Amino acid sequence: MSRFFGMLGLLLVFGAGISPVVAQWLWHDPFSAMQAWWFKPMIFGGIGLMVVTSVLGTSLGQRKIKSGKPALGVIQSLQQTGVYINEQPEVQIMLKVSLQGQETYDAELRSVIPLTSLSQFQPGSVIPLVVSERDERKVGLDQHGTVSQEHMQELLNEKMMQQGIAPEMLDIARTGEKGLAKIVDVTPLGNGNNGNIKLQLTLSVTKPNGESFEVTTQKEIVPAALSQVQQGNLINVFYSRQDPSKVALALQVQEQQLNQLFSP
Repeated sequence: MSRFFGMLGLLLVFGAGISPVVAQWLWHDPFSAMQAWWFKPMIFGGIGLMVVTSVLGTSLGQRKIKSGKPALGVIQSLQQTGVYINEQPEVQIMLKVSLQGQETYDAELRSVIPLTSLSQFQPGSVIPLVVSERDERKVGLDQHGTVSQEHMQELLNEKMMQQGIAPEMLDIARTGEKGLAKIVDVTPLGNGNNGNIKLQLTLSVTKPNGESFEVTTQKEIVPAALSQVQQGNLINVFYSRQDPSKVALALQVQEQQLNQLFSP
């Protein structure tokens, strides 16, 4: 319905704009159209319909995001539509959407973004979303905290398993004991899966009680995290209480890494 009124408004403005040309062609008097009683109502009515339609469309788009399924999106492109509401710009965002248990897919949304927050919405940025229960192509910004930390972790775990991370390592990261490890030695072993780098790491792990042990393990590291696993660096790890030789690395996740995981 909003598209219909938007098109009607455009036709009214176009019709009013072309009417002086028609009047010149028919009666050699373009002002006869411009001075007609219907000319100004036609122009202002058409503009009003287009503005109201745009505002209504944005309001409806915002309403859709109040409830839905949590998801994460990677911004592929962003551009302003030229519409401003309360002096804040409306933007059109093209996204790669990751919904738990499903393949990543493309979607589009329009939303009003405060000027002070616009810098956070750039190509490559990862943003929380809500997805319509009825139509998964309809997505909106998560403005109500629908995407909890638990949801984000579940999505992250799913993507990491798709990248070849063993479920056992994820379980250790979730339930294991946290320790601090010094990287004693790093040996490259070539390329791993999905463009990762395979390394053999020798770690000196210090437990919370001050005891320490040494373990040698093989890990696949995304290139963006390679600077964190250099010899002599200190990193956080999780180790199995039953078998401390099983160690999961707790590296800082950079936005570039999230982009690679959620935008295949």
